[in-house]
Amino acid sequence: MAKYLTVTKFSKLTGVTIRTLQYYDDEGILPPHHKSDAGYRFYSKSELLFLQKINMLKHIGFNLNQIKTILKSNTFDWQSSLNLQAKILQDHIDKMQNSIVLINHSIANNLAKNSEPDWEVMAKILEVLNMKQDSAYQDWVKRNFTDADLAFFGEMAASQNNEENAQLWQNIFAEAKSLMHLPPESPQAQKLAKAVMDSANSQYQGNEGLKGKMWDLMKSGDIPEGFIPGYEKEVVLFLNQAIGIMYNSKH
Repeated sequence: MAKYLTVTKFSKLTGVTIRTLQYYDDEGILPPHHKSDAGYRFYSKSELLFLQKINMLKHIGFNLNQIKTILKSNTFDWQSSLNLQAKILQDHIDKMQNSIVLINHSIANNLAKNSEPDWEVMAKILEVLNMKQDSAYQDWVKRNFTDADLAFFGEMAASQNNEENAQLWQNIFAEAKSLMHLPPESPQAQKLAKAVMDSANSQYQGNEGLKGKMWDLMKSGDIPEGFIPGYEKEVVLFLNQAIGIMYNSKH
C-alpha cells in the first residue's frame, strides 16, 4: 500500500463509496489524512484502521452519531455501551423468532387449509410471545418454555376466558389454603383435588407435557411474583399431596 491513497483508490480498497467518504469527512467522522492545495483528499493506513472501527461499530448496530461520539471520546464507557447494544440486538432476535413462530403457526393451522389466519389467535400468540420482552419474565420464560409452548399459551388465551380462569384458580388456591389444617386424604381435600385436575385438563386440552411442566414449576416455587393470582408454593404442595392420594386410590 502506498503511503497515501487518493479518495478513488481508498474507495476501491475499502469498498466504501466516494460519496460516503466525502460525507464522513463533512460530518467529522473520518477526515482524510490531508488535502492537497487543490482540495483532493488523501488517506493513509491510519484512516484505513479508523474506517475498520467505523464498519465494526455500524455492523453491531450503532448509528453514525453514536459512532462519532464513541470515536472522539477518550472516556467512553465501552462496557456499558456494548452491553446495551447486545441487549438491543437480542431484542431484535427475539422479535424475529416471534415472527417465525407466528408464520409457522399460520402455515400449520390456516394457510395449509387455504384459509385466512385467525387474527384473534395470532394476536394472542404474539401477546404471549412478547412476554419475553418484559424483563420481569424474560429469563423465566426463556429458561422454561419453548416457542411451541408459548404458541399454545397464546391459543389458550384466544379460545378461553382468561379472567374466568384466573378467578377459578384464585378460588381454588383460597379454598385449598382454608383446608390445610385437614389431612390431604380428607373428603374436602379430595373433592378439591378432583376439581383441580378437571380444571387443568380443561384448560390444557390434552397437552400433558405443558400441563406437567407448569405444575412442576408451581411445586418448585419457580413462579414470578404476581404471575398466577393467589399462588403460594405451600398451597400447591398440599394440593399435590391430595392429588397423589386421589390417583393412588383409583389404582
